[in-house]
Amino acid sequence: MSDRYVAWIRDKLTEHAPETTPDPAAATQLAHAWAALTGHGTQIFGMEMPAELGDREALREECLAVLRRWIAVLDHEHKDSLRQMMTAYSAQHVAR
Repeated sequence: MSDRYVAWIRDKLTEHAPETTPDPAAATQLAHAWAALTGHGTQIFGMEMPAELGDREALREECLAVLRRWIAVLDHEHKDSLRQMMTAYSAQHVAR
């Protein structure tokens, strides 16, 4: 099951990439996914995040790489919103 879940998450990361969709809301979903992969969320793309997940660190880095690609194409308003969200999640990560 874990391998299928990892593959599903990778598919979702691809679906939410700026090369795949022009919708900036996809970047927001990726930020939430990144938070779930760092342990600060219970759901990832609408599914329950399992406590044990193989390749969690690799998935987290892949998600962050897609988020970085979004930065190049987002307008100022969306970049600012994404920056605030990521900063808040990062602060939670550091505080733990």
